[in-house]
Amino acid sequence: MSSHPLDTNGPVRARRHRQSRWTGWGLVLGLVLHSGAAQAKQVWANEAETRVLEVGGFYKALGAGMVLPDGLVANMDALARAVEEARESLPTSVAATLPLFEPMPGEGALSTQVARLQARLLWGEHLDAEVAWQLGASVASAPAFAGGAALGGSPMSGAATASRRLVDFDPALAESGTMRLRHDLDRLSLKLSFPGVDVVAGRQVLGWGSGRLWNPTDLLSPFSPTDIDKEVRKGVDALRVSMPLGVTGLLDLLWLPQRRAEENGGVVRAQANFFGYDFSLSAAKYLSDLVFGADFSGDLGRLGVHGEAAWTLGMAGWSEGPLKVDEQFVRAVGGVEWRPLESLVLMAEYHFNGFGASTPEEYLAKMQSARVARGEVFGAGRHYLGLVSSWAVSELVALQTTALVNLQDPSAMLVPVVEWSAAQGVLLRVGAFLPLGKGPDQKAFQDLGASDVLEASPAFQSASSTLGVRSEYGMAAAGLMAQVAIHL
Repeated sequence: MSSHPLDTNGPVRARRHRQSRWTGWGLVLGLVLHSGAAQAKQVWANEAETRVLEVGGFYKALGAGMVLPDGLVANMDALARAVEEARESLPTSVAATLPLFEPMPGEGALSTQVARLQARLLWGEHLDAEVAWQLGASVASAPAFAGGAALGGSPMSGAATASRRLVDFDPALAESGTMRLRHDLDRLSLKLSFPGVDVVAGRQVLGWGSGRLWNPTDLLSPFSPTDIDKEVRKGVDALRVSMPLGVTGLLDLLWLPQRRAEENGGVVRAQANFFGYDFSLSAAKYLSDLVFGADFSGDLGRLGVHGEAAWTLGMAGWSEGPLKVDEQFVRAVGGVEWRPLESLVLMAEYHFNGFGASTPEEYLAKMQSARVARGEVFGAGRHYLGLVSSWAVSELVALQTTALVNLQDPSAMLVPVVEWSAAQGVLLRVGAFLPLGKGPDQKAFQDLGASDVLEASPAFQSASSTLGVRSEYGMAAAGLMAQVAIHL
């Protein structure tokens, strides 16, 4: 039986003792020292323990306060005022065609409650079934803060995520401008194990790559580099066939079904260990994209090293043809980890985002793009540096500080977090989001009026398309958060 009760990656798990010692420290860098994934308890087993039922779950409550940059608030107010003045001078039918800009509050708060239940049934050596469901409620002081879109990032970035599911129920049980009640059946899978092959069908976790903060090859359920709680990945609908390649290798074949034929996807991924390094190669189709990826990790003396890259070809013509490349870009990461003390790990990671913009004037368009909205790309710029220090102060207390730096602005986001295991199964987490960088430029917005809107003047077009952004993190929200997690 596995050390992690709800781990379904059996072939990989069997090799982990042969992998780099930095694999375990990658978990430290994810700040899950004490929380881990939701642990399950055995509630039933037959006498020989060949049939086992495990049940687990958690309850989490989070409170956060956020402050938006003064320049962003002032610029949105100026745009909203100019458009409203123009709307008042036009017939109703024409006024409805004007762009909509809502004023934004300077500060706000968010409260969330999440309850999760999950179960796993092991039936002999050949069958493994898993199910998990969670219910979440959130209340925000204003729509701009609902759902936590501004927590650790820009309120102007996309807030939606790709479902990556063939069928699903409506996640919204109740919703208003500032209140949300949602549920999610994010695990529902059946694993069949045969000699030399494992088959997993249904809603499951599919996450890979060696990057610590950014994962270019993981388009299914990646975490944002500003995510503090990385316990649960979003489940996706897939059929996965895994076959061992020798002693340390693994071949994964996946089908990612979608209702529209042209959006069906698939992945071929092979991984192996050579000279003490773990390598993987992948080729995939996600929606309309073709993505070719590779990653590696291992030890170089006292340092842990890792790298990952993905080449994305955005294809057009899947349904009607001819098939052609609409856009293409490369995203890559490379990093090193150093453990100067038993309780301290330092990590540096460079990220090249070929999808990003080369100038701040183009940031807003990137933040509102479909790829960002689907949760595939994080960051509006091209060159980033991530720095992480993880310190196990004691067996009960952990401190992590993350710095995300946009090198071309320059601007940065600092994310310090403290975790305290207050009792068995109880974790307290306190953190902050501290942006550094030039705030939005307000000069172009001060004289905007109704005539600019009606004439679509260059000043209005520039203001509405850029919001005066001068740096990525300079338009991000600052905030404080506290969370309590109780694991069953």
